Amino acid sequence: MSLIAANGSVVTRKTKNFTLERAGNRDHQLIQFLEPADVRGTSLLTHQDPKGDDNQWLYLPELRRVKRISSTGKTGSFMGSEFTYEDIGGNTLEKFTYKKLADENYKGKDCYVLEKTPTYANSGYTKIKMWVSKDNNLVLRQDFFDRKNSLLKIMTFEGHQKYGNTWRSGKIAVENLQTKKKSVLDFTSRKMKTGLAADLFTERNLQRIQ
Repeated sequence: MSLIAANGSVVTRKTKNFTLERAGNRDHQLIQFLEPADVRGTSLLTHQDPKGDDNQWLYLPELRRVKRISSTGKTGSFMGSEFTYEDIGGNTLEKFTYKKLADENYKGKDCYVLEKTPTYANSGYTKIKMWVSKDNNLVLRQDFFDRKNSLLKIMTFEGHQKYGNTWRSGKIAVENLQTKKKSVLDFTSRKMKTGLAADLFTERNLQRIQ
């Protein structure tokens, strides 16, 4: 994770992410910070709700306590990045209504341009405009509009690779047009079907994985 300030300075962090796919789109996700030392051990646990607010807990090692992220708090910055807790959470179809806007060519790919509107309470966005590749249905870009309906940030997805039957992007970048800051997630390696145990994704376990 690279945090790029408006003046161009960069702070780099290293994380390890775990995802447990579960029935009914109730996936669990764990993000653990490994480097640098000032954030080492900080962890975010997400239990995805396919229709409503996800359940999220943040472990802060310096305080030795687990903080639950409230529904209204999900619009806040995740660890100083331009990603919010809402962005880190689930992105299931049921959480939005959809409208097709156009057909466009985006970076040489024929795309559907869609507008999705959050149906769950306390979203930080009024709408999200997205470009979806016609040949494989991969999301290539999303434009987020804030509660004043102004364009807030642009998120792009690059370097897609196929793992079995599953596509994943190798790089996710989000640029905040209002703060001029940018955050980039670069995925250096992935392993699928590793047999993760369900008890890894519990609030109680957050303090044990350091």
